[in-house]
Amino acid sequence: MKYDVVVVGSGPAGTVTARFAAESGAKVLIVERRAEVGVPVLCGEGISQKIDDWGMLEGKRWIANKMEGARIYSPDGTMVRLSADMAGNETGYVVYRDIFDKELARMAVKAGTEIMMKTEVTGLLKENEIITGVKANQFNEEIDIEADIVVGADGVESKIGQWAGIDTLLKPHDLETCAQYTLTNIECDKEYCDFYLGEEIAPGGYAWVFPKGKDVANVGIGILASLSESGMALKLLDKFIGSHPELKKGEPVRLLAGAVPVAQPVETVKDHLLLVGDAARHADPITGGGLTTSLEGGKIAGETIGKAVNEQKFDNEILGSYETGWKEAFGKKLRRNYLVKEILLGFEDKTLNLLADSLKDYKFEEFSTFSIVKALVLKHPTLLMKLKPLMKISVEK
Repeated sequence: MKYDVVVVGSGPAGTVTARFAAESGAKVLIVERRAEVGVPVLCGEGISQKIDDWGMLEGKRWIANKMEGARIYSPDGTMVRLSADMAGNETGYVVYRDIFDKELARMAVKAGTEIMMKTEVTGLLKENEIITGVKANQFNEEIDIEADIVVGADGVESKIGQWAGIDTLLKPHDLETCAQYTLTNIECDKEYCDFYLGEEIAPGGYAWVFPKGKDVANVGIGILASLSESGMALKLLDKFIGSHPELKKGEPVRLLAGAVPVAQPVETVKDHLLLVGDAARHADPITGGGLTTSLEGGKIAGETIGKAVNEQKFDNEILGSYETGWKEAFGKKLRRNYLVKEILLGFEDKTLNLLADSLKDYKFEEFSTFSIVKALVLKHPTLLMKLKPLMKISVEK
């Protein structure tokens, strides 16, 4: 079996990479260990509306709900409202991830990509220390798949990355453990995604309500692994739901558990190899959301691969344009948000309440980190020293 590219993982980052590589003329294979693309769902299912401009999906079957914006609740219940275009990458649409993923996979296949399901990659093929493909197992049969380029789209703590010598292991301080129900028979505002902060609610993270309809929503929680114990996320989620009468009467039709990186990106390029999506840690360090960056980064990766295949060059030099590309597209934002995450982790609930009080009536058409910090300090001068690190971040684009 010989391909130009083998992509390990059929999540959004993997299928988008495969699609754009195939559209550039590359012979591409996706290898997926699961039996079905998009299942199980491991996501809050929120994504920015800016994907409308990218033309990566056809139709609207994958959309569960279109959001007007987000509401952020401080520990004392103070609410800050943000419009969709200012609320980040998780609040434009709430999607059906299984349908969403299958649609991206369909577009990859339409471009010429092949897919092997129920196939687990067990290692990298190497010749004189040069990556030449992957070893895999399908129905207890060992398979060697040769490829000029291997793409690791295999999620958190990527094995592909580790086998290539990249440190993809995450420290508990940079990992969120998550639990989420899809609840039905509840009351929720269809127009807003809601986020709840507080040490008692979600230490080092937040709880969320993402409406999928008038009486259905994803209700979940993410807590910093360094502040959690086994089973703690689900216990805190049950407690959160029990404290909200509009949610308490709901019944679950789905329960998910998993982990997301809230870390800085890793090295994403080596000779004959790329990492994309969660494997590259392309998730927002504040929210843990990575759908939008997976699509954006996957497109850059696929186009880079297409160029490499056309020129028959597969070294770090030519593949490095992928790393340059994603850093220009969203790398600075990921770095900035990691620093913001570190600052916010040092805030007590009292400080979060002061922040919310300062911003609850703020006119966000003037939105910028600098203007927000200015507004905060004007109303509560005692916040000056705690927010000083943000002033340096705010001058960076």
